[in-house]
Amino acid sequence: MTDDRFQDAVAGVRPGRGFPETPHELPIDRTRVDTLLDRVRKGERISLIDEFLNVVDWRGAFSSDDGAALNTEDVVRLIAYYREKFADIGPVYLAELLSTEFMTELRAQGDVTFSQKLLDLGRNEPELWKEIRLFFRRKEFATAMLVHADMEEPDATT
Repeated sequence: MTDDRFQDAVAGVRPGRGFPETPHELPIDRTRVDTLLDRVRKGERISLIDEFLNVVDWRGAFSSDDGAALNTEDVVRLIAYYREKFADIGPVYLAELLSTEFMTELRAQGDVTFSQKLLDLGRNEPELWKEIRLFFRRKEFATAMLVHADMEEPDATT
């Protein structure tokens, strides 16, 4: 996206901390992810990029220049900007990211429990916990790069 297009997309919009550059930097409304998974379980076909952008908490991450909540037009411009920005991100990466958020929500609701030993690790060694999370984020990204590269292979019959 050109700098002018970026400026048009974000005119009047101010992020809480710099504009996110990758999908995992955007805040996700995990209850929306839960609803999305319910729809998918029922057989609905979806566009992962569209659904990912639909579960982002746009108003929680951004505000207008005067600090007010974004209006619908602002949100639509941000969604269009990020749809174009993330157009080359493959479906496996987005599915991995959404499934991680889904599992986090299940944990928050008490449907998935962790052992006391794992909980202690998170409490007593936050840097180690952070390292584990970073490992899985990198894994998700590597998976997406590999799938994307595979889909770009030229057809052998042409």
